[in-house]
Amino acid sequence: MGARQLTRWQKASALVPMALLVGAWGAALGNSGLATASDGISDSDIPDVPATAFEQPASVQQSPSGVDPKAGAAGTVSTLSTNGIPTSALYAYRRAETLLGKADEGCHLPWTIVAAIGRVESNHGRTNGNALDADGIAQPGIYGVPLDGKDGRARIADTDSGTLDKNSVLDVAVGPMQFIPGTWQTVGVDADNDGSKNPQSINDAATSAGIYLCAGEGDLSSPSDAAVALKRYNNSDAYVDLVLKIAAAYANGDFTQSPNGVSTAPVLTSSSNDQTLTPKQRAKADKAQRDAERKPVTGKPKAGAPGGGGGAGTAPGSSPGAGGSSGDGGGGTPDVPKPTVPKTPGTLGGGTQKLVEDTPLAPLAPVTKPVTGLLSGVEANLQCLVKYPFGLPKVEFDKCVYDLTH
Repeated sequence: MGARQLTRWQKASALVPMALLVGAWGAALGNSGLATASDGISDSDIPDVPATAFEQPASVQQSPSGVDPKAGAAGTVSTLSTNGIPTSALYAYRRAETLLGKADEGCHLPWTIVAAIGRVESNHGRTNGNALDADGIAQPGIYGVPLDGKDGRARIADTDSGTLDKNSVLDVAVGPMQFIPGTWQTVGVDADNDGSKNPQSINDAATSAGIYLCAGEGDLSSPSDAAVALKRYNNSDAYVDLVLKIAAAYANGDFTQSPNGVSTAPVLTSSSNDQTLTPKQRAKADKAQRDAERKPVTGKPKAGAPGGGGGAGTAPGSSPGAGGSSGDGGGGTPDVPKPTVPKTPGTLGGGTQKLVEDTPLAPLAPVTKPVTGLLSGVEANLQCLVKYPFGLPKVEFDKCVYDLTH
């Protein structure tokens, strides 16, 4: 369907100080390493945007699964660069901006707001052991908890006969943007033209989120108007505040591009960033972390072990699918003493440079340089599992982990 013609650009509300936002977000777009996301868009791709705002929320998650409870808002924002945005998600967010820019010229939807929602709701489609495939589909599928009215959750009876959420009694939020099935049935679109409106598709979900936000009045380049739209999306002041902070960070270029097909653990397990601890406790943990990283590796490989290769193991708090290996290594089957690793694991996410350089994704290498040097045990295990599925051959897997953590 074609786009409706809007005249909101003529209104005084459109006269906002755009220069700062355009400058910052332009830098962020330049850093993404992607095409413009406008290639190949036809009139039939441009969605309709309702003139009236949606009344039903898009999401009702009071504790979104994309945010580690220990991280809090501060911890989440502080790790955006090292967490990375999968290639397919980054493209979907920018395409949503392009499509909505053509569909509703007065909305001025920045891709960074859509991306911030994706980060908070599902860590860009990577929560609960999920990963985005090359087509942007969350595999095996993202499902929230049943909306049963308990523990502060809303109670919403089934609206889709379990078609979308596999629950025929209660509704369950679905997909990378965690849409309530009832809302998805109203706002969902087939943005990737594959013949289905799939909430598990980051392409469909990102553009649908943009339609939801742009419906009705408001210029989303204005923080106040953006806050109003986000409050409709999820009626939580804390949610709105966090999404806006992440969007601002992304607009300033505080992000990296990471490969598809890799699931991640929660964004924080580092005690130095645990917002449930006191500032003094976090400072002490940070010092212990830095001291541990400076200590030399102890123990020598036994005979027959070519340079050692003990695995770093799995850090506490890692999500299902994060992998883990504790190490036997070397040639044949002799044991190799485990190297000393920090007691406090480092911040998760990022660190994809070596992985990218060793794969056909090498062209992405310039935009995936890690912010920090060595990786945590969980990061190393995640990356090595991509190269050596199921940790086999074990000798090579353990050496891969060792090389990334030392």
